[in-house]
Amino acid sequence: MSEQLFFNGINATTGEPLLPPIDSELLANLISKQERDAAQEKELTEWWNQYASPNAPQFMAAKEGTDYLDLSSAGWGVIFPYDADDGIIAALRPLLDWRKSQAGERYREYTGPEGYRYKPADGMFESKNDWLVRHGMGPGPADPEKVPYYLLLVGNPDTIPYRFQTQLDVQYAVGRIYFDTLEGYANYAKSVVAAEKEKLSLGKQAAFFGVANPDDQATNMSITQLVGPLAKKMPGETEGWQIESVLREQATKAELAGLLGGEKAPALLFTASHGMGFPNGHELQLSDQGGLLCQDWPGPNQWRKPIGKDFYFAADDLGEDANVHGLVAFVFACYGAGTPQMDEFSRIAFKRREAIAANNFVAKLPQCLLGHPKGGALAFIGHVERAWGYSFAWGKAGMQLAVFESALKRRRRGSVIRLEIEAAMPEGLRQLVAEALAVTPDVAEVRV
Repeated sequence: MSEQLFFNGINATTGEPLLPPIDSELLANLISKQERDAAQEKELTEWWNQYASPNAPQFMAAKEGTDYLDLSSAGWGVIFPYDADDGIIAALRPLLDWRKSQAGERYREYTGPEGYRYKPADGMFESKNDWLVRHGMGPGPADPEKVPYYLLLVGNPDTIPYRFQTQLDVQYAVGRIYFDTLEGYANYAKSVVAAEKEKLSLGKQAAFFGVANPDDQATNMSITQLVGPLAKKMPGETEGWQIESVLREQATKAELAGLLGGEKAPALLFTASHGMGFPNGHELQLSDQGGLLCQDWPGPNQWRKPIGKDFYFAADDLGEDANVHGLVAFVFACYGAGTPQMDEFSRIAFKRREAIAANNFVAKLPQCLLGHPKGGALAFIGHVERAWGYSFAWGKAGMQLAVFESALKRRRRGSVIRLEIEAAMPEGLRQLVAEALAVTPDVAEVRV
C-alpha cells in the first residue's frame, strides 16, 4: 500500500504547506521520468557502491592514513571567487593565519586565478571536476597533498554555486560562509580563533527543541521520529553532558529565544520545525526566509492566513547582547541555511520549475549567529531548499536515526565537526534536490 507524503515548509503569506501532500507511488513515478545528468549519476553511483561495500571505510573520506583530527595530515584550504574582494580576505586573515599554523604544508589559499571561476553573463560556472583538475586532482578519495580534505568556500551562492558545493562534498569536507558586511567576516574569524585558542566552551549542555503544531503531519512526524527520540537517547549516551528537552507545548518562540542567545544558551542546539517560506519578491524573503516556526502557531486548520512574526524566530529576533559564542546549531527546517533561485523540489516532484527567489542566497539567521559582534556561533548546520522526512524515516522500516546520532556524538568528541547525514533522496542524487547542509563551520564534514 502506498503512503501519503507530507512536506516540510509553510507559506508565510497563506499559512498553507509550501507543497501539498502527495502519494509516494505517484511521486516515484514522476521522479523516474525526469531527465538525468548521466555523468553525474555515474560518479555518484560509483561512490555509493564503494561506500556500501562490506569493506568500505566508515565514511567516504581521504586516502588511507589520513588523521582527520589533525589538520597537518588532512589539510585545510579556503576557496574564494577569482575576483574576491581583498577586504574580505583581509577580514578573515586572523582565521587564515591560524589555520595555516595548524595545517602547515597542507594549507592552501585559492585566490585570484587559483580561485573559483565564474562568468554569469555567459552562463559559465566552473564544475567540481574542472576546478579539481586545475589543481592536479581527479576523482577518488581526497589526497590532502594535492587538495586539502577540509575546504571552506567564501562567498555567496551566486559567485560559488550551491551545486559546486554539493558536488565537491562528494569527496571533501566542505563548509561555506557568507556575510553581507566585512564586519561579519571579521567577527566570525575573531570568534573562531578566540574559541580555539582560549578553549572556549559553553559547558557540556545540549538542548533539543521540537515543535509539534496542531493538525500538522510534518512536525508531528519529526517530533515522534526525530527530535523526540534523539532527546531520549542522548542522556544515556553522553557522559557528563546535561540534556534539556524542549518539546511540543514547551517549544515556543520565547523558549527558543532563551536557547539562541539567552541564559539557557547550550553548546549544542538541535531544532526541528517548519521553516518559513516567502514568495519571490516578498519584502521579508531575504530577511526571514528559513525562520523557525514555533509551537505558538495554531496549525494549518486554525490558521490559514498570513503568519505573523509572533509565531516564528528570525534573524531580527537575535539580540545584540545574545550569548552565542561557542554555540553549534543543527537546524532541521526548510530553507534554514539558504534558498536557491530555482525551485528544485517542484521540478522533481511536480514538473514545475520556477524562480522562487530573485537570486540564490544564504539565510539571514545563520549569518547573524556566525557573525555576531559579541562573539559568533561556531557552526550552523541546516538545509538549502526544503527538508524531507525521508532524512529520518523510511517507510515501513521506521525511524533511521543512526546518522543523526553519529553527528551529535562526533560533535562532543572533538573540535572538528564531522557529519554524515545520508538522506534518502529521490534518485539518490543530492545535487538534483540541492538539499545541501550549506552554512557550516570552516572545518566540517557534511554529507547529504
